Amino acid sequence: MPKLKLLPTIADRLSKKIGILTIASIIGIGTVNAQDGEAIFKQSCGMCHSVGKGRVVGPDLKGVTTKRKEEWLHKFIKASQSFIKEGDPDAKAIYDEYQVIMPDQNLSQDEIKSILTFIANKSDEKPAENVEAPKAIPLTAALIMKGRKYFEGSEPFVNGGTACISCHNLDYDNIIPGGMLAKDLTKAHSRLGGDDGIKGILNAPPFPAMTSAYKNNPLTEEEITSLTGFLMLVDKDKVHRHAKDSSGLLFGGFIGLCIIITLIMIIWNNKKRKMVKQHIYDRQRDTI
Repeated sequence: MPKLKLLPTIADRLSKKIGILTIASIIGIGTVNAQDGEAIFKQSCGMCHSVGKGRVVGPDLKGVTTKRKEEWLHKFIKASQSFIKEGDPDAKAIYDEYQVIMPDQNLSQDEIKSILTFIANKSDEKPAENVEAPKAIPLTAALIMKGRKYFEGSEPFVNGGTACISCHNLDYDNIIPGGMLAKDLTKAHSRLGGDDGIKGILNAPPFPAMTSAYKNNPLTEEEITSLTGFLMLVDKDKVHRHAKDSSGLLFGGFIGLCIIITLIMIIWNNKKRKMVKQHIYDRQRDTI
């Protein structure tokens, strides 16, 4: 009997230990998520945002966790366009200022919390002193011209990526019209925040089509610098930049359509008016 009395005691101790382990595991998971916030930020946010380094494609996020409520930030990160359509004035004001659609983020609540924790911690950091920035490739006229070749596809990317002109158009002298699958890049340099914005997108494309195209074919630093320089030239060189006149193309298409219709009418009028075996039919009819 005494042994039987010990059973509930042992069971209670085990349940308490299991409870403690469960709490510890939950705390551990939270810690991992917090530590992963930087990695998730770099993968999902870093191509368009910085924390304390100024505007890139979107706004600098330093201090955003103190300026906005956590619930608001969760909604905006998950589905900014839906949030804007709901009529939130702050969300609409951000879009009106930057004019760039923020892609919806397929992130869990815990992942978003870890990102916000990283942003909050990063915002509190003091800037490091006497830290030399990595040396960038100097932009030259030769590199800018190379960027044009990369854009047009006359010079292929080292890793075999798709030429920009396949999906994008530029209104610039002596460049053939490009694809219409993605946004026109004529004023992309100023629209996306200058060199940092362009380089951020080319380093880690945030758009599904670009992500798929360059996931296994990343651009080199030299290619990114060249394309950035060329887009800067197109944006600033208003002399050679102008909207292409498409009236000639429309007129030519109309003339071609008229010619095709005329040929069809001529062929139709000259078609054989009687059946192929008409003489056999006539002969049989005469014998009746």
